[in-house]
Amino acid sequence: MIMKCKKCDSDNIQSLSVIYESGTQKINTTSRTSGGGVGFGGGGLGAGLGGGRTKTSGTQQSHLAEKAAPPKKKSFAASIIIILIGVVAAYFELSIIILLLAITIGGFLGYRAWKYNKEEFPQKYQTWLNSWHCNKCGTIFSVH
Repeated sequence: MIMKCKKCDSDNIQSLSVIYESGTQKINTTSRTSGGGVGFGGGGLGAGLGGGRTKTSGTQQSHLAEKAAPPKKKSFAASIIIILIGVVAAYFELSIIILLLAITIGGFLGYRAWKYNKEEFPQKYQTWLNSWHCNKCGTIFSVH
């Protein structure tokens, strides 16, 4: 059985995971440069040498791979930062109310992230694994 697009009936389809993997590349480069110069000024003749090194790293991604990216888990970073701000405020005796507010807000955000990662993310990821892109009409559809 040949799978086809649900909208235009084309068999020119690819899974989102294949599109994402083939359209995403990691980049790591290093460059070195050097130079020299000679000049004449009020203090006489001067010379200098210099050099440098640059490193570049990151990810290069096609627009289609970005569109086909898997869902992401929620981060706990915001909740941790908010709680740390409260702890620092309490340490410097600024206000116990700030600490309690930070623990409440940070705890709430952390709970929401944990709940999403536990309950919603697995379903979204599974749907992504079963999703396809039609290369003819651009439709993304899921097969269960």
